[in-house]
Amino acid sequence: MSQSSTGAKPVRLCSLAETNKTNIMVSFTVQGLVPPVFTAFNDDHSVNYNIIPSYAKFLADAGIKAVLVGGTTGEHMSLPIEDRKKLISEWVRVGKSLGIHIMVQVGGTAFPYVIELAKYCEKVGVDSLLTLPELYFKPAKVDDLVFYIEQIAKAAPKLPVLYYHIPSMSKVELDMPAFVAAASARVPNFKGIKFTHNDLSVGAQVLRTLKDGQEVFLGADTLLAPAALLGIRSSIGTTFNLFPRLAVEILQAVQSKDGEKARALQEKLCKAVEAHVVEGEWVPIMKAGMEIVTGFKMGPPAYPQRPISAEARQRIQTKLRALGLAK
Repeated sequence: MSQSSTGAKPVRLCSLAETNKTNIMVSFTVQGLVPPVFTAFNDDHSVNYNIIPSYAKFLADAGIKAVLVGGTTGEHMSLPIEDRKKLISEWVRVGKSLGIHIMVQVGGTAFPYVIELAKYCEKVGVDSLLTLPELYFKPAKVDDLVFYIEQIAKAAPKLPVLYYHIPSMSKVELDMPAFVAAASARVPNFKGIKFTHNDLSVGAQVLRTLKDGQEVFLGADTLLAPAALLGIRSSIGTTFNLFPRLAVEILQAVQSKDGEKARALQEKLCKAVEAHVVEGEWVPIMKAGMEIVTGFKMGPPAYPQRPISAEARQRIQTKLRALGLAK
């Protein structure tokens, strides 16, 4: 399969070693670029579910074959569990009709609700799970984190389960290669990690630790090209909502060994990110960028975050226009 694809690799047969303790065969075949989708809100902060069909089609038309629902970009950590469930169901309903793999992040809430969400995801037809760690009683050692992942995996034994490593937000800073090795040994349906960290030397160690049928997803849009040079060629990044074709071109340039083109394209993506980050916090600025670039009205961020000012929005738009990324 060409690395220029943004979708899944062909389904392969699972070995007996990949079956879980209930003898359910669990495979994970997603590779490439995975946008973490936004949650659109109306002006009164109610969820705008009506945008999902056109939003999903926009991504599918851009060649996207998998999305993450409920990540940092999706703000599910700020939502009631019933809203989270309805968003999950809507993305499953719409996404399946478009051939999109639906990955759902279930963490960021009280542990009983994490388990409830995991079970719900399996029931409604989600394709894979991602989870944050416990965010208050944080795991202090690798064994604690493996135990946490193990409980979620048992709640949804038919689904691939991945861990969301984002220490800048979770403040859980454990040895990820050691965690991946331990989780792989103990959790039959553990299938990988979203690695949202700028230390690519550790990311490369994680990649070497993974087994066949597992995947590491980079979570740093500004490091797409250097990560790909190290072999990390799958990524979950907010900017893939805005600039999916630019990200694809970066990976294509790396694959074709055109280092100068990859560097130039990565620089363009980095400048686009920089145009946003000077104006505020990640989700509010990227929601503004999504509206500027695509025209999809994302609305305000979930409380307690606040939208950026009109002046900040105008500055972002001016910089994106100069880069040729906005009208």
